[in-house]
Amino acid sequence: MMIGHTAVVVGASMAGLCAARVLSKRFDHVLLVDRDTLPDGPEPRGRVPQGRHPHLLLVAGARLLAGWFPGIVHELEAGGAVDLDLCGDFYWHQGGGVARRPPSTLRGPAMSRPFLERTVRARVEALRQVTVRDHTTVGGLCSDAAGTRIIGVRLDDGSTVPCELMVDATGRPARSLAWLAQLGFAAPPTSTVTVDTRYVSRVYRRSQTPGRTWKAAAVIDDPAAKRLAMALPMEGDRWIVLVGGLNGESPPVDEVERLAYARSFPSPVIAEVMETSEPLGEPVTHRFPANQRRHVERLRRFPLGWVPLGDAVCSFDPIYGQGMTSAALQAEALGRCLDRSGTVDRSFARRYFRSAARVVAGPWSIAVGGDFVYDGTTGPKPAGTDLLNRYMDRVTIAAQHDDGAAIRMNEVVAQVRRPEALLTPAFVLRVLRVARRGPATTPTTHSSDTRPTPA
Repeated sequence: MMIGHTAVVVGASMAGLCAARVLSKRFDHVLLVDRDTLPDGPEPRGRVPQGRHPHLLLVAGARLLAGWFPGIVHELEAGGAVDLDLCGDFYWHQGGGVARRPPSTLRGPAMSRPFLERTVRARVEALRQVTVRDHTTVGGLCSDAAGTRIIGVRLDDGSTVPCELMVDATGRPARSLAWLAQLGFAAPPTSTVTVDTRYVSRVYRRSQTPGRTWKAAAVIDDPAAKRLAMALPMEGDRWIVLVGGLNGESPPVDEVERLAYARSFPSPVIAEVMETSEPLGEPVTHRFPANQRRHVERLRRFPLGWVPLGDAVCSFDPIYGQGMTSAALQAEALGRCLDRSGTVDRSFARRYFRSAARVVAGPWSIAVGGDFVYDGTTGPKPAGTDLLNRYMDRVTIAAQHDDGAAIRMNEVVAQVRRPEALLTPAFVLRVLRVARRGPATTPTTHSSDTRPTPA
């Protein structure tokens, strides 16, 4: 059943694309607009600087895309994306040891953000109900005479597009908040946790290394060092390698210095990738100042027909890889709330705001809790964060010895389970018992096969 005639989605990155797909089943026409000129190929966009850095579509997001766009995972892999078991194929060094890597069902494609976005956009453009217009800027909103309902969007060319629903997927700035202010509506309360993440990424030619049993790797240094590094596979037989620092720690851009920097980590895997791979292109940098969460669930006054989605609701520290999957889950919630209400009314809006808050609550707790491990992080610290972080240290160690702990931890990371799954009494007892073994130390001279052996 169609709920309305026209919906407008502003912003054609992953959040907007997911929203357009969901709305195409519920509105006769969906207009998706973006002020950029959208590239024809898998190229980074000028206003999406983070697109040049590693992205990982988590399992929950991959499953949603597979349901919305049948065959898309096969299409991505046919184009060079790498089938990745988040547990079995991922070398993860943290807390003094390496997590176990049992095979799991936590599979999904690994690829560059531009390749994923272009593939999804082509599927959205093929939908009969959707029109994609790039190089189109929205300059404001139109309301009814009472000023309580959005009835259209005003474009910079002076034209107006009538609509029953407008979705703000413009990212972290949430450009619609300025338009709402013109109508007399205040912005949602906002939580900001400053972490000052800086990273340098470079693409390398990926080749097979004899004996290497993993497809992706991450090394998280001791919290006092405030450093991390990651190597993810992407299409075109390439690696994208990131070296990052937090709260004043800034990795070098020069290749020789950055390689020496990578060699100083507690595991050699990232340095080995850099040493054995041919660099492609130049290093690129990015700086992320703060996690930002808009508490839309606390809004008391808002116009009907307006909802934010994606980074407009919550912008996480990108080192946790949660943004695209969170946006997809919010889009799923949007569709579910529309179906339940059957119309764009106040009950729909409040239901969606609560649902979006539930979607981001888990990833927010992971990102903010993880960032408060590092000295210098500032902002509202959720109650119990320090205690939870001490417990998570034990979960990390338990995952170095116990397959079940490793899988459960990755299920939470993949957003197929909520963080509460790590706090069930049986699991807590298991963690506390296993973690008493201490870190599972591994060889530091070669990383071709670093599966930890049972203790």
